[in-house]
This record gives sequence, structure tokens and C-alpha cells, in this order.
Amino acid sequence: MINKKIKVLLLSAPIGSGHRLAAEALKETFENKENIEVVHGNVFDFFPEILGKTFLRVYLCILGTCPWMYELMYKWGNKGEGSLWMRSLINGALAYLGSSFIRKVAPDVVIATHATPAGIISIYKRRNKASLYLCGVITDFTVHRWWVCDGVDIYFIADERLREKIPANFETVAYGIPIRQSFQNLDKATCRREFGWNSEDKVCLLMGGGDGLLPMEEIIASLIKVKPANLKLVALTGKNTTLYKKLLSKFGDSVQILKYTEQIPQLMCGADMIISKAGGLSSAEVLASDLDFIIYKPLPGQEENNAKFLAANCGATIASDTKAITQKVKELCKLEENIAKERAYYGKPQAAEKISNYILGRLSKI
Repeated sequence: MINKKIKVLLLSAPIGSGHRLAAEALKETFENKENIEVVHGNVFDFFPEILGKTFLRVYLCILGTCPWMYELMYKWGNKGEGSLWMRSLINGALAYLGSSFIRKVAPDVVIATHATPAGIISIYKRRNKASLYLCGVITDFTVHRWWVCDGVDIYFIADERLREKIPANFETVAYGIPIRQSFQNLDKATCRREFGWNSEDKVCLLMGGGDGLLPMEEIIASLIKVKPANLKLVALTGKNTTLYKKLLSKFGDSVQILKYTEQIPQLMCGADMIISKAGGLSSAEVLASDLDFIIYKPLPGQEENNAKFLAANCGATIASDTKAITQKVKELCKLEENIAKERAYYGKPQAAEKISNYILGRLSKI
């Protein structure tokens, strides 16, 4: 047991929700322990709000209109040492801007769930000769070159097979991607009853349409044309009220259309399959829920690498168009209820707890 009060600083970046949700999952576990104070910071708070909003708008615009540009930047940054001057420039400036915040928090340990805060704290440690313990929690099923920084004391990765992507001189532990505690201790039959799903239904979730990542209308129309009798389609539209109203008016009689909900863990637990994108955190949630995973047109960069890893090692299917989605859903609907799934169980719902316990165990020896 740690007698001294430990201050933990979790640092994420609001580029996609996965980095933030992973930090929140870790925050949950640390707050359940004694003598721990937790602060969840956002590196975008280090500079004026208008700059952060502008960056996010540009980032989303690139992904939505010219993903090839993002692919080029991702591959350039991930190739050898050639881009590290850019990383040092960005992280160095942010380390300067965020130094007053870091000194005010005065953490004993910093846990970065994005490569940029890992690089920022690495530079801060060197400049200030700080003795804080720096952990990198990688929230993808791949490792980008910008993640590897000299000041990081330990990396937590999604899978053992990713160890080769981290230099051997770094300590690396493969506990999985941390997900929220609400994904644990759920009963499938109870969850299905809650949403009015029959035991013979093959429930297929569609997620990602609310953010414009899935052509949900096109996918639903394709599935309805050849809809197996036992297929139950459930479309989650998030906070996109325009999409919700459109789908409800067009498919409301045959598809369950849901607005934003906090019951994602229960929906995933009760369902049989999911059509979505291959974000690292959402993929970890899918694996923990033991769903058949159909990945639609992964975006270039880390999502594409996630999809390749999940397809090669975790039984996921990559679909390049609605025809491929329809064919896979038809195949899954033909499986009988009493036939056990051939794929192994890859979910790691205890990742957050294991990571927090490991870190505290390490701190007790320093």
C-alpha cells in the first residue's frame, strides 16, 4: 500500500474521442484507490481556444474531403527519422506553453493517451530535470513513430504482437486498451430484454453515422433489400439529429433508430454483430463485448492499420462497400444460436485496472 499521496496527471488530446475515453477509463480506476489525486488535462488547453477549434476543423475537413492528404502526412511521420524535427518543434512549443500548468499540478506520474502529450512531457522532463514517471498508453492496434520518445518510462500497448514496434530499451507491457468499467459485469440476456430484442434475433448495430463516418442510409437500404428474417438492425445516430430524423422517416418501421445514448456498453453486450469504423478505443470495446466486427472502409493511417491487425488476428472483417457488408451479415445470420464462435475471445475489459495497478506498484518501488 502506498502511504504517500500520489498525484496522477492524465493527458489526452481531443483528436477523436478515443484518447479522452481511455484517459477517463483510467481516471475511474485511480479514483477507486486510496491516497490518489487525479487530474485529467487536455493539451489543447495549453494554447488559445480559437487555435484548438481551428485545428480540429481543419483536421476533420481533411479526413472528410481529402483523406489521401492525411495518409501522406501519417506515412511521412511514421517513416524513419525524417519527420522527428517537426515533432520536436511542435512538442517543444507546447512544452513551453504548458509548463506553468504542469508545474501547478506537480504530478508524480503523467499518463499520456496520445503521442503529442507523451512528447511534450518528455521534453518538459529534460528541460526541467523533472523526476516524474511518464507512461504512454497507446490506444491503437498499431504504434506510430511519433510515440517513441526518450523520456517515456513505460509503454502500455494493445497486444503482445505490437512489442516489436517499440525499441527494446523501453519497458513495454501488453495489457490492452483501457475501456470504461461500465463494459464489465453485464448480462447478455438482461441487456437484450432491456431493448426489446428476442432471443432468436440476430442484432446488428450500426455505429459511426452520427459523425458522418458511415453512409448509414446506404448501408441500411442495402441490408433491407435482402434482409434475413432474423436480422434486427439498430442504427445509432449519436448527436446528429438531422440523420436521426431522416432515418426515422425512411426506415423507422423496419429499423430501430436511436439518438445519442449512454447505454453503449449495454447495446454492445446485447448485440451479436456491429458495423463500424476501426478506431482503437471503439475496437477495444467491440472486442470486450465479443461482437462479430465488420469494419467499413477504414480511414488511412492508424485506422487502416487497426483494421489490418484486427482482421489478421481478431476475426474482424473489412468491407470495402455495402455489397461486402450485406454478404457478411447474411453469413452471420445463418449461424445457429447453439454453435459456438470459432474466434477466440480477444477483449481485455480489465486493461484499465491492470494498468493502474502496475503503475502504482512501480511508484511504490521508486
